[in-house]
Amino acid sequence: MQRKEALQKITGGLLLTAGSPTDTRTFLANDPFLHDFLPRWHNALAYSLKVLDKMPAELYEYKPTPAQMTFGKQYTHAAHWNTFFIGNIVGQPPLPEPASADKATVKEYYTTCHQHCTAILEKLDTSQLTKTGYGTHDYWKKHTGRDYLLRAFMHIAHHRAETLVYLRLNGIEPPFFEF
Repeated sequence: MQRKEALQKITGGLLLTAGSPTDTRTFLANDPFLHDFLPRWHNALAYSLKVLDKMPAELYEYKPTPAQMTFGKQYTHAAHWNTFFIGNIVGQPPLPEPASADKATVKEYYTTCHQHCTAILEKLDTSQLTKTGYGTHDYWKKHTGRDYLLRAFMHIAHHRAETLVYLRLNGIEPPFFEF
């Protein structure tokens, strides 16, 4: 296997695609934060889908206590808010959360939101990562674009970790975590 082909396989082919110096894909290889962030972002989807597949469809409404979100709602909530966090950087509104949280709807919505966010991520530049003032509320305006990306990534981890407990409470072994 050629070196470039091997590196493209490792990075999902996103970061080393040849192009002009202004080509976004080439630029990403030159931004250390995005260079590190994007492969992990893609892995987050792959791992989340493994977790979603582990839970039987009839348990998507499961929640350990009345105050907690259901298994399915954990994922639609995380996906919706990630479209808020990442969309805020480019002035896009969040994708509306679906009314249903059944297995097929959750998987489709979660994947759609992840792809939506990825499309934004792949077009970001360093100035957008360092800038503040996004959104309309003072709380959000103090965050940089980089802060929004980290918040989205941690948001996935937070809600997915809760669902790993839901799996175990139902006697289901979670998939092995790959980072």
